[in-house]
Order: sequence, then structure tokens, then C-alpha cells
Amino acid sequence: MALKEELYYKSPIFIQNILTSLYGKKLMQERYGMGYEEKIKELREKDRTIDYRIEQLERLNAFLLFVQTHTPYYQKLFQEHDIRLPFTSLDQLQTIPVLEKETLRQQNAAFLSNIDAPVRGRTGGTSGKSLQVAFMREDVQERMAHLDYFKELHGFYSGMRRASFTGRTLTAVDQKKPIFWRMNRPLNQLLLSIFHMKEENLPAYIEELNRFRPAALDGTPTAMLEIALYMLKHKIQLDFKLTAIFPTAETVTPEMRRLLEEAFQAPVFDQYGSSEGAPIISECRERKLHLHHETGIIEPYGEGGEVVVTCFTTRGTPLIRYRIGDRMTLSHDQCTCGLNGPIIESIDGRGTSYIVSEKRGKVFEGDITTIARELPNSVLRLQVEQYALNQVTLRYIPDEQLFVPKHEKILLREMHKLLGSSMQVTLEPVRQMKQEPNGKTLIVRQSMK
Repeated sequence: MALKEELYYKSPIFIQNILTSLYGKKLMQERYGMGYEEKIKELREKDRTIDYRIEQLERLNAFLLFVQTHTPYYQKLFQEHDIRLPFTSLDQLQTIPVLEKETLRQQNAAFLSNIDAPVRGRTGGTSGKSLQVAFMREDVQERMAHLDYFKELHGFYSGMRRASFTGRTLTAVDQKKPIFWRMNRPLNQLLLSIFHMKEENLPAYIEELNRFRPAALDGTPTAMLEIALYMLKHKIQLDFKLTAIFPTAETVTPEMRRLLEEAFQAPVFDQYGSSEGAPIISECRERKLHLHHETGIIEPYGEGGEVVVTCFTTRGTPLIRYRIGDRMTLSHDQCTCGLNGPIIESIDGRGTSYIVSEKRGKVFEGDITTIARELPNSVLRLQVEQYALNQVTLRYIPDEQLFVPKHEKILLREMHKLLGSSMQVTLEPVRQMKQEPNGKTLIVRQSMK
């Protein structure tokens, strides 16, 4: 992987665009196909006058029966807790114990279903733990159909031009040319790096958006906000009309929404999912958040708005009553938009803290969590604290059995990839992370004066 990345960064920009498009073609083959076509047709034609709980129970039972047959961890768990299927009520789901992230991390192999799950990935997760997950191609295509259907409801269709603000390292840290984007032609997608959002670079981003003229923006909302604030400050308007803005990965506050809509002159429609595979939530035209009940169940857990999720599209690595670490406010409201299913009043648990890098600009919490992805589950938790513009400390809790000295070099490499080679990074292994006065353990601590 490191050699491939080195070759990519040393290649001319036009070659990087070709390589980006080749990777985009691979993603397109994974995400689109017969399963996608069948599911999006079903969503477009669905009778939404039927009680959603009937379908949800059917989907739950089909998922649990699959898991009982194919997944070693749940085969043992269901026997130990005398879980008898099929369920006759959604309430019976609560007889299954809550799944902690640490259990998933420690027993990762036991969660892999004994079926062909060709789409594999890693996630940092909102807690900073490194997790490995697998997906069946059919599940990936079903999730894609739900996401595309959500966008269709707001006038954006698959294949239309979109500009995506991404935390992927598209450019070399020391790149001099102000070309901080790459083109994914198979998906008609302009990928914009969020690591160069310094004020002197923002005119180049705006110029490129005007050249590309996307129908929609998506990706990291705090990166979009940097451009929005610049546009408002200098009274700049885009010379084309956006259909919509679809933020991902971070909480969108009312003030962020107002500024984005004012600057870009387009409505913001929020969405929620996770790389681990949570049920999908999306915002309707009435600005209410709807759970796509076909993709799973969300339950309140404990205090403080925390939730556990059961996701039907995670058959490669099944998640049942999974303590994902996010917080939401559930609602009993009804909506007049025509969609049925539960309504989520707000999504409260996706952070927007960041580290300031001289080379990269603002690097946000969601991207900090990716540092541990290249490790074999050998870091239990991580935290980055910034003391000066060029000085940070990376604290991590190593797994005593899995962590080896070479993993420190990987952590340093990933930190410098995110923050730039000039950033002074101190590695600090710890036994536990210090909690804040409110009981939270932060991924990013900002102590720069």
C-alpha cells in the first residue's frame, strides 16, 4: 500500500487523475449492478401507506436467521441466551445483548460471516478505534440505492455532476501547484481535498467549482463552510446554480446550515450512515430526518442520547444492537412528506473539532480517526492534542498482544500524511485517556494558545 501511494504522489497530476478514475471504476462496479437496480426501482414504487413496522420485523427476522446460520459469534451468543427465531415482535430484539466496539475489535474474525464478502474496509469510527469490516456486494448496492433515492427526492440523480469534499489524501503534502482536486470520471465526480483550506487557496477552489459546474456538493460540511465564509466575506457568488448540498460525516449545526445555504444559494439536506454500516437516515423536503427502516433499527441506550443500532445491510460483519458511539434524539412526530418510518429529531454525536496544520490547514476530527486504519486492530483508542501550530501529541492505548514497535512508524507516517512532514509529532502510549469534566473522552484536544 505504501509503495502504491508513493508512486501515486510522484506521478504527474494527469496520471493521478487517471489512477483516481480507475479506482472510481472499481467502486462503481461494487456499488452498482442488478441488486442496485432492483432496490432503487422498489424504493421508487413502494406503497408507503403500509405500517413500516411490518416490513421492519420481516427484514429483522431474515437478517437474524442469516446471522444465526453464517456467523460464528452469533451462533454461540444465540445458544447461550436461548434466542429463538423468528421473533413475533420488534420488542424481542432487546433480548439480544448490546454489542460493544471492544468486543467487535477483539473477536473480529468471529464476526465475519462464512460467506463471500468481497467488499472489505477499515474504519476509525467516532471513538477512534480501528475496526475491520466486510460487506456483501448486495448489501453495498442496497445502501447505494437508498442514498441515491434520497438524493433523487431533492432533484439530484446518479450520473449528474457532483463535487465532493473528501478527507482522502489526494495530493502530495508538498505539492506547489494550486490544483487540490482530482477527477473521478466514471462517477462524474470532482474530488476536492479538504487539507488545503487555507485562505490563500480558497479562490482556486471557487474557480474550479465554477469551471466544473456541479449539480450538487457533498462531503465534509466544515470544509464547505471554509469556502462559504470566504465567499460571504468577499461577496462572491458562484456563476452556476446548485441543486442541493448533501453533507456527510459531521454534525450540521443550524448556523452552519444557514451560512452554507446563504453562500451557495442551495438547500442543505443532511444524511447519516457510517463506514461500519449503520442504518441510513436522510432529510426530507420538510427538513425532518427519516430512518430508512428497510436498512435497520435504532434504539435509545442509557443516558445522554446514546443509541444502539441494528443494521440489516451488514451481513459480511453483522452488527446487532451495536453501541456505535453516536448520539441522537428520537422523535414521535409525524411528517407530511409522504415517507413513512421513524423520525429522528436530531443527530447529536458527530464531532467537528480539528487540528490546525501549516501545510494542510484544518484537519477535522473525522479524518483524525482514520490514522489507525492501517494497523491490525493493535490500537485500542487514540487522541491528538495540539500545543502549537507545528506541535501535536498523539496519545494511543496499544493492545499489549498485537502492538509491535513497527506500528509506531505507521502511526507517524499516517500523522505526517494528514498534517504534513513539518508537523512535530510526539507519540505517547498511555494506559487510559483522560476524561473531560463532562465525562467525554475527546479524540481532538485543542490546547494551542
